[in-house]
Amino acid sequence: MQMRSKITHDLVDHAMALYRRGYVPVPLREGGKHLDLSAMGYLPLHFQTQCKLLKELAFASLCYHFSQKPPEETEITSWFAGFCGNIGILGGFDGLLVLDFDHKGHFAQWQKDNADLISRTPAARSPHGYHVYVKISKPTVTSSMYSGLRRVGHIKSLGGYVVASPSVVGGDKSYKWLEHNSPFDVSPCTIDSLESLRLRAVSPLKSGYDRVRKRGYFELQ
Repeated sequence: MQMRSKITHDLVDHAMALYRRGYVPVPLREGGKHLDLSAMGYLPLHFQTQCKLLKELAFASLCYHFSQKPPEETEITSWFAGFCGNIGILGGFDGLLVLDFDHKGHFAQWQKDNADLISRTPAARSPHGYHVYVKISKPTVTSSMYSGLRRVGHIKSLGGYVVASPSVVGGDKSYKWLEHNSPFDVSPCTIDSLESLRLRAVSPLKSGYDRVRKRGYFELQ
């Protein structure tokens, strides 16, 4: 019991340390990746229906809301007080964008042309891949991430979040900051665009099709 109290106390301190560095920490279910809606004071209605669409609506809505109107310190403390779950970091707030590479091989290939960036910005190892934290001035929606024609992961920004250290999922799969690349060591570098990193939110084929069909945009009224 004493060890559990220490862990929850440390998690509150860790969440507040991230918050004071300009990040919005969010509580995730113990041993998993999903937002803990109960800890945040919301009803997890998707448990009643087992509807994936309802879960995604709840998660995206809350993430977008808090990226535009971040919680106060007291709210962060209330989320993590006595909490024994995992911790995530919200995308989109203050332009934060996380490059979530699904596999180590995808990251290694991309890293060859971006070693300097990775050395100067927060980065973490996930159970199967890597997370790279950057900032971008243009509002960017959470989506898939492509390198050429190959999907290599996800972009976590507005409407999304990533699992962060010291979270553990599946019993023994951990998230760890790279040495000297934690949010407490360096601040996120600002990028001009995803294209400057040779990445895209959609495949080139779909992007071209959407331009021809004029899909995904609207006319100002």
